[in-house]
Amino acid sequence: MPYNRYLDIGSKCELHGVTAHFVDSDYKMHKRILNFCVIDSHKWESIGNLLENCLIDWGHEKILTITADNAATNTKAIEYVRKKINGWKDSNRVLGGVHMHMRCGAHIINLIVKEGLKRLESSIVAICNAVKFVRSSPSWLSYFKMCVETEKIKCKGLVVMDVPTRWNSTYLMLDAALKFRKTFDRMGDDPDSSYLMYFKEDEGDGERIEGIEGSGKGKGKSKTNKRVGPPSDEDWEKAVTFVMFLKTFYDVTLKISASLHPTSHSTFHDLLAIDGEIQELYRYDVTIPIEERTTMDTLLNDMTASMKKKYDKYWGEIHEVNPFLTIGVVIDPQFKLRNLKHIFEEIFENDPTCERLVAQKTNEVKQLLMNMYEVYKPSSNNMGATSTTNESGGSTNNETDSSLVFGGLDRYLLDPLESIDEEFDILGWWRINGLKYPTLASIAKDVLAIPTSTIASESCFSTSGRVIDSFLSSLSPRMVEALICSQNWIRFEDISLLQYVPSIEEMEFYESIEIEMGSKTSTTNLNKTLPS
Repeated sequence: MPYNRYLDIGSKCELHGVTAHFVDSDYKMHKRILNFCVIDSHKWESIGNLLENCLIDWGHEKILTITADNAATNTKAIEYVRKKINGWKDSNRVLGGVHMHMRCGAHIINLIVKEGLKRLESSIVAICNAVKFVRSSPSWLSYFKMCVETEKIKCKGLVVMDVPTRWNSTYLMLDAALKFRKTFDRMGDDPDSSYLMYFKEDEGDGERIEGIEGSGKGKGKSKTNKRVGPPSDEDWEKAVTFVMFLKTFYDVTLKISASLHPTSHSTFHDLLAIDGEIQELYRYDVTIPIEERTTMDTLLNDMTASMKKKYDKYWGEIHEVNPFLTIGVVIDPQFKLRNLKHIFEEIFENDPTCERLVAQKTNEVKQLLMNMYEVYKPSSNNMGATSTTNESGGSTNNETDSSLVFGGLDRYLLDPLESIDEEFDILGWWRINGLKYPTLASIAKDVLAIPTSTIASESCFSTSGRVIDSFLSSLSPRMVEALICSQNWIRFEDISLLQYVPSIEEMEFYESIEIEMGSKTSTTNLNKTLPS
């Protein structure tokens, strides 16, 4: 079956799910929930056993990658699965699963951004409280709308609340609030307004941000429940800078979280874009003399330095990035190996051994691609024939000449590049050109199906409406899993494209069930007609 190569792990509370991702013969993306169940614990042993049992149940052996959060438990669980797969007899593994763990990009971006948010916590809380005021009652919302009209602000939307555990919602909250800055300032200019009184009241829940200046909960200060705010001009200026800075992170998170089109060929570019954004802001601060730096400059310096440190922890070294992401760049006909080499030149431009490093990394990527080519190329073992057709156009009998074996790969790498276009349909390109490079097309289908984020997987489990009614909540975990999986599979119309022919044993099994059910029905009907 073609969908046994790319998995991602999503979790909600104590529930874990496994989703398979694949590209079919018509070069269309698919994802299917294979497993959704309660797990005993979050220890790696439990997660590893869950994955192993899921693969055994579905009969999957060829797993290219498993996408999961970068937690130590997930790393150990994936290593456990890799060893188990490699130990299976006649396992059709790819390169021994050495690059099996694909770390969730959205999770790492979340960690990086949170480092920056720490430096702006007080300002963010102040603006968040201002938004809470608007959303706290219908009368205050009407007051806010009246001030919007007075300020002649032409914006169809309104302010939005954030979710503290999701940085992207904080970005959206700040971005929306900035459009109504004049409105908040107008409400703050009225000394008798309910807006100012809102910040003089006790917050009620007693929860404050520890260590925030002005919160009344710093070290050595007595506790107070007064709300932080209203936002000052400095708070708004910080928000302006941070929203502009965060846009790249937000856009990248949206891109890598897609599930209906490939992301593995563009994620490497996205990682470099994030690094460039951090470096740019950091370089700007360095050019300012220390005596001329403002409080904002110092704040941005601290913020970018901490974010850069977190970025380097996960993606600072090329060898820390999953190599399949660089393979994704090569199978993109807009870049191939020659443009990937240029990217390496930019990465190592400040290194005195730049030329050596570029050559080394370029050769490593090509060697990995050649190793995959050896695995994917047609052979007498998997094609049921003693002769194969090489991609140079000739026929060989178990040809071992590397110039012939890799002829299709070399031809692809030397062919002209496609023009770079943001709307470029890479799956469509391979659908048209796949016959020209059949072995490489098989690699492309597998690599392009790799999910670089678990968000798409987790969204599958957030179904619309209630799955279990609160008055009829006695469904077993097994039945809940069946409902979730069935809903996911039925919603995809393209499922009809998957041709499945049952075996003779399965046909006999289905017939035995029909006979058994038919005999039971006949007996029941007979009992109904007999006199009591």
